[in-house]
Amino acid sequence: MAGHLYVDFCGEQYKLAEDDELTFGRRADLEIDDNPYMHRVLGRFARRDGHWWLDNVGSTIVINMHDRDTAASAAVTPGLTAALTTADAAVSFVAGRSRYEIDVALEDAVDPVEAAAVPGAGERTLDFGVVELNEDQHLLLVDLAADRLADPTGPEQPIRPKAASARRLGWSLSKYNRKLDHLCVKFTKAGITGLAGSSGSSATDRRKRLLDHVLAVGLVDADDLVILEQEPTG
Repeated sequence: MAGHLYVDFCGEQYKLAEDDELTFGRRADLEIDDNPYMHRVLGRFARRDGHWWLDNVGSTIVINMHDRDTAASAAVTPGLTAALTTADAAVSFVAGRSRYEIDVALEDAVDPVEAAAVPGAGERTLDFGVVELNEDQHLLLVDLAADRLADPTGPEQPIRPKAASARRLGWSLSKYNRKLDHLCVKFTKAGITGLAGSSGSSATDRRKRLLDHVLAVGLVDADDLVILEQEPTG
């Protein structure tokens, strides 16, 4: 079980116990700066199910987490949550032209055995608590992210139509929809918001939300693109 969480911003220090939570932003428990480009409440540290989490409760600013010991990092986009599993980390973000950094330290860092039991944690990435994927779910996410993975610095492309993705995977459209629904349910149970709904514009919105999340936590990467060159699974 996780112990205390220590938070330090420019010498302002907090020691959070089991029932504590700490928000940060322009007008939060931890007031970062009177910066009009910063959300009044941008993020929150809170303990749930015996583990510490960082919640991005803002609407536009991305929060980055960097493990000082291993150089592992993750981007926590608005509305998403990431588990704090490393002993010494930096939490940083940019508001306007200003960059801010908060130091966080866990009294008892989560080891891989414990991390696997955290809701939302899985075998592919233990650093920041993500869901475990089966082969078809991983394949679906690689297809969904293929354009961004192939050209991460290029302009953002529209989400590929579901019918086109189903054809590339060698699946029927009904199979694709079923797999997508199950995957969205899995992430929703892990605390990821914005994945409900399956008709009209919401269908595209939830796939974009899903794409943003899996890229932020590193569930897929460019090395995975090779699996799309293999024979479809049917």
